[in-house]
Amino acid sequence: MCRVLFVPLVAVALASSVTAHAQDHMEHQKHMALMAGDARQLVNFPPQMRQHTLSNMRDHMQSLAEILAALSRAQYTEAAQIAEARLGINSPAADGCKVESATSAPLMSKAPSMELMMSLSMPEGMRAIGLQMHQAASAFVLEARQAAATGDAKPALAALSRVAAQCTACHSSYRIQ
Repeated sequence: MCRVLFVPLVAVALASSVTAHAQDHMEHQKHMALMAGDARQLVNFPPQMRQHTLSNMRDHMQSLAEILAALSRAQYTEAAQIAEARLGINSPAADGCKVESATSAPLMSKAPSMELMMSLSMPEGMRAIGLQMHQAASAFVLEARQAAATGDAKPALAALSRVAAQCTACHSSYRIQ
């Protein structure tokens, strides 16, 4: 009988210890960020929105890697297609940064999309930087298509650097908890 009770008690104690350790670790990370002078604005999204946003940002990074690889092979049309589909102002990823998506969609008629919820929850400065990134990506698309016609990649590279600059501006100003 004693052994039957002992195993569940050990499991509960172990689970409590792991949970306490995880909480201590999170507190330590917060403390280290403050100690390191992390003055970025903390953005507290609900867990599902947080995961969606982080997934979007990882896809943005993957898109940039694919665009750079295409540019390195002088495949400017491919680079333009990637940017247009995944980063451009008309891509689904841009919807969370558009003001009109927050004001034009009736919330009662259907379940709001994650992008609509993001546009309603995102700090205005973060949303503006995101919108500028998507606009810069659309400008890159035009330059990459021009490079396909002329063979001159310099304007496309300059345009792509403006996309990356917006990513840097956002990540330098905001952090998602």
